[in-house]
Amino acid sequence: MIITQRTIENLKNRDEKTFNKIYREYEGLIYYVCYSITHNKEVSEELMQDTFIKLLTSLDTYKENGHFKQYLMQIARNLSKNYLTRVQNKENIMAVDVSELQIENNTEDNLKVILELNGLLSPIEADIVIKKIVYNFKFIEIAEDNNLTLGETQAIYYRALQKVKDAYEEAERV
Repeated sequence: MIITQRTIENLKNRDEKTFNKIYREYEGLIYYVCYSITHNKEVSEELMQDTFIKLLTSLDTYKENGHFKQYLMQIARNLSKNYLTRVQNKENIMAVDVSELQIENNTEDNLKVILELNGLLSPIEADIVIKKIVYNFKFIEIAEDNNLTLGETQAIYYRALQKVKDAYEEAERV
């Protein structure tokens, strides 16, 4: 979805149709961002809602530069990190259980990819592969989001794909 200045103006004017369109487009991604930080389904759902509310209240700080998706993801990351900071006992936050991951916006095949990557790849590898394959991010967007160079991002991605390929070949031999 291309976010234009008009789209931003419509959001600032609280246009419900524009908001719903953006919400439907990004709800799965924002849930994933929150879940990848909190590892808690219920909290991630709440933080996803809070992210879209925060978006509406912080649009004045958005600078039109073609990076709306990153702006929205940064809001989600900040809210998720702030939540973790407020939680006194971080040990009670459960380890990632991808079987709980339910993103209504994704197809069954996308969820299957996420589930299969659990445990096979490191967190950064899984994050890069999911953003590339499931959410169709460009390598440069993934690199910026993870504070990596383009080359590092591509190297991690292709190494991760090789791991997946090797694991499937090994499974077929067994």
